[in-house]
Amino acid sequence: MFQTWFKIFFRNQKKNWLNGIVNISGLTLSLGVLVLVLLYFNDEKSYNKENSERSEIYRVVHDMSHGDIWATSTTMEGPAYKNDIPEVVDIYMSRSWYSSKLIDTGKKKHYTNKIMEGQASFFDFFPFKITKGSIAKFKEVKNNVAISETLAKQYFGTTSVIGKTLSFDERIFTITTVFNIEGKHYMEPDLVIQFNEYPEGNWGSYSYGLLVKTTKNSKVEEIQNKMNQVWYKNQVLPEAEEDGITPEEWAEKFGTKILLESFEDIRLKAYTGDAGPEGKGNYQLIIILLSLGVLLLIISCVNFINLSIASAEQRAKEVGVKKTLGISKSSLITQYTAEILLQGTIAFVFSLILVELVLPSFNEFMIKDITLVDEVGVIFNIFLTTIVLSLIIGYIPAFKLSRFKSSEVLKGNITRSRRGIIIRNIMLGLQFLISGFFLTASIIIYKQVNYMMEKDLGFSGKQVLLVQMNDNRSERYDKYLVAKEELVKHPNIIEATSNFFVPNGGRSNSTNTNYKEKVVNSNGNAIDFNYLDMVKIDIVKGRGLQEKFASDTIKNILINEAMAKGLGIYNDPIGKKIEVGYLSPEDDNKYNVVGMVKDYHVFGLQREIPPTFFFHWNTFGWMKQYNFYNIQLKIKPENIQETIKFVQKYWKQNIEQDYPFTHEFLDKNFQRTFTKYQKQKTMLTILTTIVILISLLGLFALATLTIQQRLKEVAIRKTLGASVQEIMFQLIKVFLKIAIYATVVLIPLSFYFMQNWLENFVYRIDMPFSPYIITPVVLTLLVFMVVGVKAYLATKVNLIKYLKFE
Repeated sequence: MFQTWFKIFFRNQKKNWLNGIVNISGLTLSLGVLVLVLLYFNDEKSYNKENSERSEIYRVVHDMSHGDIWATSTTMEGPAYKNDIPEVVDIYMSRSWYSSKLIDTGKKKHYTNKIMEGQASFFDFFPFKITKGSIAKFKEVKNNVAISETLAKQYFGTTSVIGKTLSFDERIFTITTVFNIEGKHYMEPDLVIQFNEYPEGNWGSYSYGLLVKTTKNSKVEEIQNKMNQVWYKNQVLPEAEEDGITPEEWAEKFGTKILLESFEDIRLKAYTGDAGPEGKGNYQLIIILLSLGVLLLIISCVNFINLSIASAEQRAKEVGVKKTLGISKSSLITQYTAEILLQGTIAFVFSLILVELVLPSFNEFMIKDITLVDEVGVIFNIFLTTIVLSLIIGYIPAFKLSRFKSSEVLKGNITRSRRGIIIRNIMLGLQFLISGFFLTASIIIYKQVNYMMEKDLGFSGKQVLLVQMNDNRSERYDKYLVAKEELVKHPNIIEATSNFFVPNGGRSNSTNTNYKEKVVNSNGNAIDFNYLDMVKIDIVKGRGLQEKFASDTIKNILINEAMAKGLGIYNDPIGKKIEVGYLSPEDDNKYNVVGMVKDYHVFGLQREIPPTFFFHWNTFGWMKQYNFYNIQLKIKPENIQETIKFVQKYWKQNIEQDYPFTHEFLDKNFQRTFTKYQKQKTMLTILTTIVILISLLGLFALATLTIQQRLKEVAIRKTLGASVQEIMFQLIKVFLKIAIYATVVLIPLSFYFMQNWLENFVYRIDMPFSPYIITPVVLTLLVFMVVGVKAYLATKVNLIKYLKFE
């Protein structure tokens, strides 16, 4: 029986080879895309899964009164929460990000960039596997250190390193603990050290990351409310009393709202762009790709169903013979469904082969290390999905076949039901709708990304080389002054400068600034005298900081347009005295505005330009001591590589001998702000191409079958004198109507979704009208091209062949 069934199956496939190719290839591509997206999604969701206590761990973040959400906390609140809130059982405060140090092992120095400094409770929050030593030993003394197995082997060639010493930052550490990290986590340090002393601070200094561990099954909302009460008691009430205003007024100007981020969701759903040292996942891209992957699968299934129904009539006589021989209706349904199931299984196998071939390029593009063999769960779920879809796809035409009356079909009397034609046309319209949405969305995303690439950013990063400084922080500024003087002697180096708040530099320092009753949260940007000129940032009012004025390094500052507008002094900012929150009024915190800087982008176009004030490095001595990170060199476009080699050689010999030479051009550095949107554009372009390809194949195959069924009608029209154009129009108009109806639905639908997508950007294009013209035109042209070819060939039909029995 099975041998006969296989013979019938393969003969039908051979006869309708185009249908088979379209069905299997379409399903292969859509399943392959879905597998890739789910592998990516699964990898992002895997963060913190190995942490058995992840459901009780939260990060404390602050929703500030000026609208920003800060991922950092103060040194005061952690102990207060633990003391005052019963549900908070433990806290871990640490540096928000990894530190980079030059580690001396006694025999050799190693540059290490994944060092986490914090409280002794690290392993209570990150229960990594301890392979040597113990957590208790690590906690005993502040100069004890925990090291990863990977780093231990790199340093000493073995993991048996208990008792060995490391030195950096003028401290000598003893290794007491060796750990191994399994899975992916919020933090994955190679070295874990303790604070030498608990950091000083106050309720207004947000400098550290704070994690809290709560009791099981506690309610997050209740804990947040209690934390806000603690904050109100310790920060709002005392500050309001000191400023002589009501607590409500103080909270409105300077207040914050405490929010808790669950470790289970923090990778993809962090409130801020900062989701921890291991970075933030692109949740928006995942949702977009997942949605488009599902739409792609739907369009493949629609193709499959349409072609299966259309080709069912070609098997009508086969069904009539089988029914005459006594085969039951259920057996016919089972047989035809099994044929579709076999095709689906073949497509599933091909999709896995396709994914395996594409995965290396995908990993490189998405900066991942995903492997197919490690994701058995995803493969199994896709296999079950394939089986279910195949059964659904197979049952619909199988049920139609089983209802053919043998007495009618054996005579050749096969009538197409109007209901069946309507259903087929609706599914074809859905196919046009999805294809049109992909095309429209890809055009709009392309325009927005191009807009970001070409927009005037307000500064020039061309030929500006950023060189990272790594050595002792307190010595960096002095080394910068020496390097600045020496490097400009090279004929290809035009100028050298520095500033703190580098566009997309990953660092900022903010504080409240006041002018009379106006309060604005502003970023403080330390600069050298020539910084603004070198990167071509315009001064629209007043003047820049100049070396000849001693006060320019003491009490004079510049402000940008955003800050001037926020303080209400845009029209006349020069000479105004601005209170800067770095100091208290008792310490004379008023600074004189001598110039206003034109706004320029620092965070990318998806965020507003922040209010910013500029001052010389010497104005606040602590800024150059703790926050000096790079030197910036303006170089000539000729012999760039030779110039970089010269800088590197000088750097290694005179500035930082033991550290790696890290450099990047400023414009390339800034381009990373919209890398994820470039990836969205690329991914959508690829998916759009796949969708249109599948749609064209499906349209071609369906047009072939539909026109095949109307060849007798063509022959009659031709006999009655109809022209080629008239016959072609009659064959095309059905498809053309469907495309037009789909377009009518497409325009408002795509407008709604793409308008929502554009709202992610503060600086964006206006919704363009061209995609809503281009897409219908393209769909219409595709109908004319694909169906028109088949229609034209149909007009060459042999009249005798189709009319000889009439």
